[in-house]
Amino acid sequence: MDMKIVFIIMLIYTISFSTAKAQSTTAEQQKNIASFIQVWGLLKYHHPASVIGGFDADQVFMANVETLKNSDATAFNDKLLQLITALNQSPVLAKLTDQVSSQQSTSVVVQGDQLRKNINLSWVHKRIYSDEVQQQLIQISAARNWGGKHFYIPSLHYIADIPNESAYPDYQFDQPVFNLLSLAKAWNAIEYLFPYKYMIGKDWKIVLQEMIPVFMDIRNRADYEKAILLLEVAINDTHAAGFVDEMKDKSAVLKLSYYPPFDYQVYDQKILIKSFLNDSLARGSGLLKGDLIIRINGVKVEKMLVNRYQWHPASNIAVKNRSLSMGIDGNAYFFADLESKSLQVQVLRDGKLITLPLELLDGGNAKDMAAANFYVRSKIKKQEAIKGYEELDEETVLFRAGHFFDKDLPKGDGELTSFSGRLKSKKAIIFDMRGYPEAPGLFYYFIPQALGIPAFNFARYYAADLSYPGSFIYLSGAEHYLSKDITKNPVPYRGKIVILTDENTQSMGEWYTLMLSQLNKNTVIIGSQTAGADGDLKRLNLPGGYSFVFTGNGIFYPDGRETQRIGIKPDRVFRPSAADLVFKEDALLEEAMQSLRE
Repeated sequence: MDMKIVFIIMLIYTISFSTAKAQSTTAEQQKNIASFIQVWGLLKYHHPASVIGGFDADQVFMANVETLKNSDATAFNDKLLQLITALNQSPVLAKLTDQVSSQQSTSVVVQGDQLRKNINLSWVHKRIYSDEVQQQLIQISAARNWGGKHFYIPSLHYIADIPNESAYPDYQFDQPVFNLLSLAKAWNAIEYLFPYKYMIGKDWKIVLQEMIPVFMDIRNRADYEKAILLLEVAINDTHAAGFVDEMKDKSAVLKLSYYPPFDYQVYDQKILIKSFLNDSLARGSGLLKGDLIIRINGVKVEKMLVNRYQWHPASNIAVKNRSLSMGIDGNAYFFADLESKSLQVQVLRDGKLITLPLELLDGGNAKDMAAANFYVRSKIKKQEAIKGYEELDEETVLFRAGHFFDKDLPKGDGELTSFSGRLKSKKAIIFDMRGYPEAPGLFYYFIPQALGIPAFNFARYYAADLSYPGSFIYLSGAEHYLSKDITKNPVPYRGKIVILTDENTQSMGEWYTLMLSQLNKNTVIIGSQTAGADGDLKRLNLPGGYSFVFTGNGIFYPDGRETQRIGIKPDRVFRPSAADLVFKEDALLEEAMQSLRE
């Protein structure tokens, strides 16, 4: 949209909302807003004129939401009819072929292998809509798009960025109409483009009702980020955590004032101290490496975790605990929302409970944070030194997905032949999938080719059905799963394959774990629950230059079992003990080697 037009729109709504901002919305107004958001989303994703780009969804929303919010029942329905009639008479419809222009009278039917669990348009029969409006909504909901493209949905299922969504980068977060537009865009993206909406765990329409007053109460950037974050948390999707990285007022929203003097991990609903940031901080503390903090200022860590979970998008608790632990990026989100840097902690040490003081670092003090910054840089440097490929002994080779890069791939037929021979000579191959795959081609082509396994459908992959948004269609071709150029070998690899997983196994890591687990019958997955978010993330532009992030395609086991939220189930569950995490280099890898010896 032209920025001059955006400025004029913002000026108009600045005036129209000048008194509304100071008033809270009534229950009736919130009901009107929710009902309009649902109709608007149906028009955006299903009306034939919108499908081909003849509906400026954002402009229509901003031009009408205030009027509809304050309308009585008659005026509300009259306005909706006016909008629908104008769209039905849109000049762009005249350009459609007879086949496409007749979509509105085509009944919705299941065609092919589709995922339709999310589709529930019973709301069009709500009493708030007049009989005439209901008939129009029913007709629109029956429309089919046979054109093969959709103005507001990527044509290629693996494309992350949702097309034709304005970002309004200069928005200043002070206009209710833009804040409600953000809610309407994000809510309807989940309604029509999120394959796992049915697994959220809560009626998505109730979430809409709950979020309207939150978005109406936005006054600044921090309020805006908080509202979007709450909506991301509501979908229970690990990919949604991508929004946290975009937050510019993260410290204000999450109340990040202090920083621990140690590296730690959330373990068994406690805080496990893994190491101190430096020797000086270790000597100045009564705490020790290996201590388990169970209470802070008299409050159980378990209770504090529950409070913090509500601010961290994730598919499952394992990932929420990952988010609240200190990661490679140095974030220490568990120690948010504390009133003082001086704490009293109760720790479990050698089976005994001890109460000790804990002095946190001041996040705003450069000297305090210098120790933290140096520690994080050292931690990153150590990670970067980890090998992606390693021969552990004469019989066993290890691939670390998060440390094997494109530069490490075989180059040319000669290197590929050598690579294949080397792998096939081993009795066991270990794939460490506890990091995001840095060289997708390793799994997409080189490993199956080297081991003599042709492309096969190792999962059920569902992409957005452009003909009927809200539905997802099964991609059956093997080329969607592995390279079609893989040559089948008459003597495929029959040695042992061990796959290592935990909560860091996410998205593409889960995808290729599924593939690796089916390469032969001598394969075992050892580890713990994975991130439960597979299927190509999607990014929707929101006002202010932000993205609303979520999983865009559905991934299931070949037999139809779900992976979302659940993750890839290990064959053999192994969780390192607290002592393992503190004093061993890699307890899970040791367990894998032990299993091979057995």
